[in-house]
Amino acid sequence: MAVTITPSLRSALERLKHGGCVNGLLLGWRRQLLINLLPFEEFRAERLLQAAHDAHAHFASGGDRDVKSFWFGYEGVFVLALLQGECMLIMLHTHASEVDFLRRAGLTFLDDTQLLVDALLHPAADDENSRDATQPLGELDVGGHPPEASGSTKVIPRRL
Repeated sequence: MAVTITPSLRSALERLKHGGCVNGLLLGWRRQLLINLLPFEEFRAERLLQAAHDAHAHFASGGDRDVKSFWFGYEGVFVLALLQGECMLIMLHTHASEVDFLRRAGLTFLDDTQLLVDALLHPAADDENSRDATQPLGELDVGGHPPEASGSTKVIPRRL
């Protein structure tokens, strides 16, 4: 599944990465790493994702808490982890004052991500936008074009 949705989400993540003071992003689904735009290797990104999931399980297991975000401060960098549905977005950023902006942007991104993941996991059989519901264009000529598009090209000369 990661191979299917990665190209469609990568451009949105790149735009999110270049907004504000973001140094790196990580997108995970369940405990699987989907996209790593962090400034370090894959195995470290996987360890960070596992640690964030473990922290979520720890804080949510205490009762009726519904933990949706974590914000950690380290020397020179902050980590914002957002969880929505089965998707987790982790952001590394440098300015504490931008955390609210990044949180709103990240939650909006996760809303779209969750819709895409749900559509891939549970395709609708009677979806009106599916390929089976489209209608053929009709007979095609030898060049693979509809009959009304065949013929010579009309050139309008340019006058100087």
